[in-house]
Amino acid sequence: MVMTPWGDASELRTRKMRPGGGSKDARTAASQRERLFGAMVATVAEKGYEATTVADVSALSGVSKSSYYEHFKDKQDCFLATVEAILGPALEFAREEGLGDEETRARAAFELSLRRIGAQPATAKACLVEIYAAGPPAVALLDSSFDAVERLVSAAFERVPAREGLPAEIVRAIIGGVQKVIYKRLLRGEEAELSRLAPELWRWMLSIPPPPGRLRARRTRTVKSLSFEDRQRPSTPAERLLRGLAAAVSEKGYQATKIADIVERAKTSQRTFYEHFESKEDAMVAALDSGSSQMLAAALPAFRRGSSWERAVHDTQEAMLHFAAEEPEYGRLGAVEMYGGGKRALEQRELVTEGMEGLLQPGYEIAADVPPIAAEAIGGALYTLLYDFVKANGPERLLELMPTFVYVTLAPFLPAEEAFEVAVG
Repeated sequence: MVMTPWGDASELRTRKMRPGGGSKDARTAASQRERLFGAMVATVAEKGYEATTVADVSALSGVSKSSYYEHFKDKQDCFLATVEAILGPALEFAREEGLGDEETRARAAFELSLRRIGAQPATAKACLVEIYAAGPPAVALLDSSFDAVERLVSAAFERVPAREGLPAEIVRAIIGGVQKVIYKRLLRGEEAELSRLAPELWRWMLSIPPPPGRLRARRTRTVKSLSFEDRQRPSTPAERLLRGLAAAVSEKGYQATKIADIVERAKTSQRTFYEHFESKEDAMVAALDSGSSQMLAAALPAFRRGSSWERAVHDTQEAMLHFAAEEPEYGRLGAVEMYGGGKRALEQRELVTEGMEGLLQPGYEIAADVPPIAAEAIGGALYTLLYDFVKANGPERLLELMPTFVYVTLAPFLPAEEAFEVAVG
């Protein structure tokens, strides 16, 4: 049994309306669309977006393929309409339940939202996990929903003492941290945990106060990167292919990039490509692994050299952002384009954030009351900051993000003034 907003997926076919004379009336059309929506949610949850076919959705819904194409032009069109039909009522629920009202009601609405996600994992997977595989229009739909949630959460924070005036980019980062926690539980089939984690997540959301000043570095640093051709030399064919993929995907997006584009940028052949990788997806995962390994190799020594824990966090994050700015193809790949690479690419993000969570453990010795979920949520918050900044400005200017990056990391563990001083100093 797979529950969807349109009922049990196994019962969708039983809701077929009896054929009548003449053209289809509005009730018949509405019934078909709802059954197609329910079937899309159930099939995508079971098989994944990429493996789902129009025939699958048609068979489960009991709507013929010819009728399917009267409603939607292709699989993506139906999937986008399904997600819109889910997200619209969900946002309206948040408004009505008081996410923008006083703190008590806002917290209750937040916790109820997480319980609803746990109760409807297939629906949540479609909107928060599989949506990235449906291409740029689907990601744009999710981004616009984030905008709406940001406005609701900002309104809620305005009602919370000492949290009013939180900058929009930090509010968005907080939402990204929550989304990451939800995503991980859905990915691993652990959605039942969300109800238990809701109070912890709410405490983390309120653990980041507005900064006491403008988050802008007191000294600016520019990064001068080598040309793409210079970064390609000297390297093995496999390394050239990974860089070629990063460059092609950064330029065209993952969905539009062909293997021919990758080998052209790598100045090699398709035969060489298939000697090293089985598919574009395999190469994408390998490129993300290579980029993150190089980034961590540059960043972790900075952590060990830090004169204090908070300084070590600052220096480590500076090294990470410096690497991404100096290697802009890898920077854009890891910040933005990985979301188009499917579930395996996003699992690579989980590995990176889990590896970095250990660096925050000393913070719990400073502030033992910080909720345990904070380290995981902070990882999601930082990825959201990266995504928004690189999309808007490109990776070359990433060091401008440093103060906000550091403040969001340290603020739950340190007084706001101390976190601010480390962030801007």
